[in-house]
Amino acid sequence: MSPKVVEINAADWEREVLRSETPVVVDFWHPMCGWCLRLNPIYDQLPERFGDRVKFVKVNLLQSQENQRLALSLGILGTPTLKLVCNGRVVGEIVGYRPMDRLTEEIERLLEKRDECLGQSTPLRF
Repeated sequence: MSPKVVEINAADWEREVLRSETPVVVDFWHPMCGWCLRLNPIYDQLPERFGDRVKFVKVNLLQSQENQRLALSLGILGTPTLKLVCNGRVVGEIVGYRPMDRLTEEIERLLEKRDECLGQSTPLRF
């Protein structure tokens, strides 16, 4: 079975994103956003391109206030916004619509930089 995009909500955040053993790209979107709707079919194809190297999830901001609070806590001010999360930390961001080729290139660049970023920082645990 080929990988596919998983729809999650704020209650799933820790299990699906923060505890994931593979890097996760999170698409923060909503159905009233024209750019989000344009990105959706492109984003849905990404799991096939990246295979098991990356997990792809989506959070619908209009689904609940908890989802909106999660987005605000991550500094999201517009949609679509993609966050790359690795080992429980946000290590990259893509804001706005991108065509497939450009989006794939940007995700590849973020994946290349993630090891360097994670190796040169200490996670805060309060």
